[in-house]
Amino acid sequence: MRVLISGRAEADLARIYDYLATRYETDAAEQFRTRAEKALALLGKFPELGPRPGWATRHTRLRFWAISKTNYIVYYERAGDAVSIERVLDGRRDVHRIIELGIEEPPDETD
Repeated sequence: MRVLISGRAEADLARIYDYLATRYETDAAEQFRTRAEKALALLGKFPELGPRPGWATRHTRLRFWAISKTNYIVYYERAGDAVSIERVLDGRRDVHRIIELGIEEPPDETD
């Protein structure tokens, strides 16, 4: 099955890679890249592998899969004969807020 990566997911992957390369070292970024590629290949072979989110979502086909040995999670949907990678996010973030509301920034604590 084909694996299609959305523009948002490509930007997520690039941002994560850059963060790891800058904050830690190139080896950490390359390890992430290898693990992410393996996760995406696995989802291409077994698109029903990941569970659905535990929250009510307008994305009825949305599933997720953790990239091994990282805090990052792939959010994807099966789309016909392909798997569409929608986002790759740090699982410690408020992913529900990001995916459902499209709000990337944390809430302003002064409100």
